[in-house]
Amino acid sequence: MTLSALIIARNEEKKIESTLKTLNFVDEIVIVLDRSIDKTKKIASKYTKKIYEGSWKSEGKRRNYGISKCSSQWIFEIDADELVTKSLEKEILQKLKFKNFDFYYVSLTNFIGNKKVTKGWMACLAPDGKFCLFRKGTKVWIDGSVHPQYQIKGKKGKPFANSLNHYLSKDISELLSKFNRNTTLYADDLRKEGKSLHKLISVRKIFSRFIKSFITRRGFQFGGLGVLIGILCAIYPYVSAIKCREDRIKF
Repeated sequence: MTLSALIIARNEEKKIESTLKTLNFVDEIVIVLDRSIDKTKKIASKYTKKIYEGSWKSEGKRRNYGISKCSSQWIFEIDADELVTKSLEKEILQKLKFKNFDFYYVSLTNFIGNKKVTKGWMACLAPDGKFCLFRKGTKVWIDGSVHPQYQIKGKKGKPFANSLNHYLSKDISELLSKFNRNTTLYADDLRKEGKSLHKLISVRKIFSRFIKSFITRRGFQFGGLGVLIGILCAIYPYVSAIKCREDRIKF
């Protein structure tokens, strides 16, 4: 079985080489650069010739484009801030030997700087994992600017025992910057889709989401950092809706 690694990136010159160094076990690396203006392409060209450039406002569309450029039977989607450990590498190669399965779920271990933060996360900031190893032709992304949904078909294999290391942000400042960027992108999706904002602009929802993050998902185990993660998860829909409402007034 052949395996392609697919990376979608934009201005990731500080991170992408660390990721590429962990992918020496795949048959090909495919990189899609979206409006990238830094040295990402120069760095990536040391590891692969399959580099494609373009401009996509939709994350779903650029990911589908990347999938179409992969020539292997299997695809491993990995972001430029994620690293494959040696134990995960061995497990990926082992999974490819099973002919009866079409896709696999890989959990994520999230880091802020070098601090491993395993509790409190919700999908709006950092998902627990993803179906990132799949046969070509089984996965299709749905249109969306940030964290879009996808459709996947076939037979699901057993989840991985090992996780993918996700270096979400170098520090708190970068985490807040990503929160601001992602809420802006989600607000744009809400405006385009004409969705009602009533359920999102809800103080009650803010409290229920904080409890889910801080208590149910045990963010309290990480002290003040857990409080911050809980707050950001709690206000994510609210901030996105407020931004969307402002955009609608402009338009």
